[in-house]
Amino acid sequence: MTQEVMENLQMEVKHRLIDFLKAEKLPYYEPALTACPHCGRQAGIIGDFMWSCNECGSKGDVVDYAKERNFFKTRSDALKHVCRVLGIKICHLDTISADELMDKHFPPDLDLIDGLMSKGLYILAGAPKIGKSWLVLWLAHCVSTGEPVWEFETYKCPVLYLCLEDPDRRVQKRLVDICGGQTGSIHFAVDAEALGSGLEEQLANFIKEHPSMKLIIIDTFQKIRNDGVEGYNYGADYNILTALKRIADRFDISILLVHHTRKQGAKDVMDTISGTRGISGCVDGTLVLEKETRLGTRGKLSATSREYEDKELILEFDRNSKRWALVGSVDDEEVEPPDPLLLAISEFIGKVGNWKGTATELLEHLKGINGKIQNPPNALARYLNANSKQLRERYGVEYAPRRERNVKYICLEPVCDNSDTSDVSEGASNTENTALIGQSA
Repeated sequence: MTQEVMENLQMEVKHRLIDFLKAEKLPYYEPALTACPHCGRQAGIIGDFMWSCNECGSKGDVVDYAKERNFFKTRSDALKHVCRVLGIKICHLDTISADELMDKHFPPDLDLIDGLMSKGLYILAGAPKIGKSWLVLWLAHCVSTGEPVWEFETYKCPVLYLCLEDPDRRVQKRLVDICGGQTGSIHFAVDAEALGSGLEEQLANFIKEHPSMKLIIIDTFQKIRNDGVEGYNYGADYNILTALKRIADRFDISILLVHHTRKQGAKDVMDTISGTRGISGCVDGTLVLEKETRLGTRGKLSATSREYEDKELILEFDRNSKRWALVGSVDDEEVEPPDPLLLAISEFIGKVGNWKGTATELLEHLKGINGKIQNPPNALARYLNANSKQLRERYGVEYAPRRERNVKYICLEPVCDNSDTSDVSEGASNTENTALIGQSA
């Protein structure tokens, strides 16, 4: 959004704000609009556009307020949100050219459980009493201790587990059964507010107090659903989960939501999730747990996500250890053939170690290894931008672009083994405001 467009919209927001507050067409937005996003105390409106808090001294305009309470990354995103709430048309379309997009180098996403869960909102669905809570409790233990989940590596970090269907006594008993008393950094809550009635604020405040926490488990979805706000339809399901997804995306964390499957079967496992397709459409990944028979121990976990290939894992529930063990997979994934260009880079870096140079210089080295490589220099950096994760994880080479004196360089180095420095300490201050979240229009 251009500066001129933003200024014009801000002026229109300024003139409409008081009329909007008086109209009470969106009652949930008031008095939340006069609650300080920093301390939660009463904040006053100055004139017709500014807010101020006498308790902590914070102040700003309505766009700042929306940005902080809704966790938008830019003022432009916050302004669009306010405009939609007020019914102001946004006539400017933000775009990015293909060249600009290809030249961007994105930092690697968090692989919480490599191959199963990245950052974002995930849902685990299964029939009642099938063993979902045992599974997510074990997942929480593995992530909090850095232990692998079956054959999948985990990112060691603290975990918040909202076990809203169990009392403390039952949680304690199950935790002992799972880990024998050797616990990691897991924080439990057996009671929480519903979405739209305070849960967003509770989660945001916890994240602020525990910035190294990267996984939130909510058991179950129905316990946090505010049935009095919206009905059951695609739009309602999608919108209610958007609040959780926004938190996950804003703070680069993973949220795993436990839910039920419907009684009726379906050819597509996604259609077995209770509710409309708005649920599976909003989340970043789904895990559906099924058992062959109610009294049996053999089950199947179908995993679908935007980041990883679909998987169907055969599991066996051990009644003694209370853990789901991996037996195998329905269809073992075909081994992907090696990428000739990435393979040549790996071989080159294996010989020279750290390297820095232009795309043209790198191509000369790579052609000496594989004469069939014919990528043009300008396309080489873009190819690496899009495949940096594969280059790092499969071929053991770290890639980073760098610009010096208007010259673009490619920096390559062997991946270091940081397995001995995986401990995560809590208590680091979070420089971003995470105090509260407002309701989205």
